[in-house]
Amino acid sequence: MTRTDPWRLLVIEDDPEIQYILSVVLAGDGREIIGVDTAAKARAAQAEGDIDLVILDLILPDADGRSLLEELRAGRATASVPVIVMTARSGPEIRQDCYALGADGFVEKPFDPEEFAADISARLERVAQADRAALADPVTGLLNRAGLHAVCAAAEAEYGLALVQIDGFAARSEEWGWEKAERVVGDVARALREAMPEEFEFGRLGGGDFALLASGADLEVVSLLAAEALEIVRGLRVLELGGEPQLTATIGVLTAGPDVPFGESLEVARQKIFQARASQGDQVVTEGCVAPGGGGHVLVAEDDDISATILLHRLHKEGLDVVRFDNGQDAYQDALRETPTLVILDVKMPGLDGFEVLERLRKDHRFSSVPVIMLTSMGQEADVVRAFRMGADDYILKPFSPTELSARVRRLLTRGRSASSL
Repeated sequence: MTRTDPWRLLVIEDDPEIQYILSVVLAGDGREIIGVDTAAKARAAQAEGDIDLVILDLILPDADGRSLLEELRAGRATASVPVIVMTARSGPEIRQDCYALGADGFVEKPFDPEEFAADISARLERVAQADRAALADPVTGLLNRAGLHAVCAAAEAEYGLALVQIDGFAARSEEWGWEKAERVVGDVARALREAMPEEFEFGRLGGGDFALLASGADLEVVSLLAAEALEIVRGLRVLELGGEPQLTATIGVLTAGPDVPFGESLEVARQKIFQARASQGDQVVTEGCVAPGGGGHVLVAEDDDISATILLHRLHKEGLDVVRFDNGQDAYQDALRETPTLVILDVKMPGLDGFEVLERLRKDHRFSSVPVIMLTSMGQEADVVRAFRMGADDYILKPFSPTELSARVRRLLTRGRSASSL
């Protein structure tokens, strides 16, 4: 991602001749030089937009430059902006004061304009490198989550999004170890980046998740790119995996307007992938498509009506088929009639309590791969240990966060039961 906004350099200097010299030697493509002669005008310039670098004279008509330097360092928007102090007042004490207050450079008048201009250019390049590093994924060199957010924030037209998730990546990473997993990620990233058009942005969100952003592209174009990406992942011969194709991916595709935050678009794409994986992964899911087999069948055993209402509302928003019972016996009997994709059990219930239902499910081979979440107010360590020993896959305490519960449900439906639980 390259910088598109011009550098804004604020020159705070009351000597008109020096201000003119600086405006000439610092001018260049992609730069805006803002010259002011008082502290009040400097504050007004800051209010009009972000400043990338400040050149500050210490002697101003309405303020001591050191006071203004303190203000700059105290402000949230200017705390890290490079500030170069320029003054005719020499001496080690003044220099030390300025550095102690947060100055990045100290230049005494008279100065060499060309040498000063070269120093400013070098400082801006270091800032640019730091900005690029902050937006880059350290493993792949692609844009990271922050970089992708920045691209969307700058979008002026509709954009297409393809969210690429390597199937089962988190579980397989536990088997491989993270060093090997990162090498696999690097191979996938290189293969996909080489195949994606240069005009589109491509980045890594983390783990085995990647995102393609195609500004101005319609759904059909992004869907075709997603299909190509899926074939690349399927056919990728990764040395770390023995040189044979072993990877698959599920890809969610949609289009969004420039006023839609990237996080919201990302969540919609995740929902599509989540619903698709409830039946099968290894496919491209586009806007308006429904994954075959629905979103998954979740069995809820919860006798508290308020908790059940919150729970069902959240799971229905995830596109899941949910059935709820207020006692353990009826829930268990329903499980015998139709094997659920996932089970959520309260512990304290009439009929059979949650531990009893869990025990019966784990003794039946038909439920060996069905994830079970315990949802309860019983937070004693002994209860938690008991649940996991009996075969629970997660333990959530009431009152619970619907968002967190939703994330845990998605994780279990995507990954299934861990190897240590089986």
